[in-house]
Amino acid sequence: MMESLLTFIFGIAVGIVIVAVAWRATQRAAAHEEPKPDQPLVKQYLQGLHYVINEEPDKALDLFKRMTEVDDDTVETHLAMGNLYRRRGEVDRAIRIHEHIMSRQSLTSEHREQATFALGEDYFRAGLFDRAETTFRQLIDKPGARVSALRFLLQIYEQQADWAQAVEAYSRLQELASPEHPTAIAHYFCELAEQARQAGQRDKAREWLHKMREMQRNFARGALVRAEIAWDEGDMPMAARLLYRVFELHPQLLPVTLQCYARAAQRPGGPSLDELRGIVRTGPAARAELAYAGIVAGLEQESFVLDALPDLVRQDPNLSDVVPALAGDPSLFDESRRRSLATALSRVVKRGPHYRCVECGLPTATHFWQCPGCRSWDTLAPVGRVELLAGVRSAGPR
Repeated sequence: MMESLLTFIFGIAVGIVIVAVAWRATQRAAAHEEPKPDQPLVKQYLQGLHYVINEEPDKALDLFKRMTEVDDDTVETHLAMGNLYRRRGEVDRAIRIHEHIMSRQSLTSEHREQATFALGEDYFRAGLFDRAETTFRQLIDKPGARVSALRFLLQIYEQQADWAQAVEAYSRLQELASPEHPTAIAHYFCELAEQARQAGQRDKAREWLHKMREMQRNFARGALVRAEIAWDEGDMPMAARLLYRVFELHPQLLPVTLQCYARAAQRPGGPSLDELRGIVRTGPAARAELAYAGIVAGLEQESFVLDALPDLVRQDPNLSDVVPALAGDPSLFDESRRRSLATALSRVVKRGPHYRCVECGLPTATHFWQCPGCRSWDTLAPVGRVELLAGVRSAGPR
């Protein structure tokens, strides 16, 4: 039923486009007293529309491609047809239409630019990134298409993790227009720095981070990479200061910060996780936040989480009634009971997403600097503690 409705709507859209452009073409032909084809132009388009509505797209394609030979007025119609096919998800047919247009030797420069851009979009939608890149690169020196082409190239380089090319494209785009994601280039430099760090090229990593700081000051991800470098070099005090700085500037990144610290603790001579008690301010609310972040980070059995569990229970409305009713005062729990409680809370937390994109609403259990859904940077925000732990109240006594 839904497929039939979509086909009908698609057919109507095609009909509006092709009849309007065909009428325009015949009007031009009449004004210039040009010879008409054996079959009237509008009649041919209506036959093509008939094929579309009756779900015979290949016949419609063959007809429209033959009609491209009539005159340049039909090019706009075919461009619109290809775009409609792409939006419908039939990218292979869109490619066939646009490639056929590109094969014409008599195309005007304007039509060739439009067809090239449309073909680049087809390749991108089909996941043919190499072809899409080659196509869009033909347009970055064309005044009418360069900004849009550079935006597509950025998306391609991001998906291919080609960060050096992404930096180049971003820099060119920045000269022409405001980038869609202002912090993106800082992330590109952090990616390059992380690649250099993992290859043992710490000086090169610092060079990339220096360029990052020129673009974005007080950047949390940059501080995290710098902390990793400090761990590599055994400078534990510096790494701890950097992690504290991350939390100070971006408290919502505490779970990510704890995971970074935990990775360092696993290395020979690494820091003790017990030292994490000093990473946040003192006080019940801060200890509760630390315990919750530790659970989200998968560190629920660490002593700094177990010690702060009573504060988490008292501070959280979903826990303050249920846990004492089920098991008594949590401040009196021995280590075994605290571990059991931490394990239970971890299971509750794992049932739901830990982060949600503020742009597209995508929920995810893992933190990403770039949303996997809408590809926006720095848009994943942590789901509130009250929301994540709501399952405890629903499972509690009634």
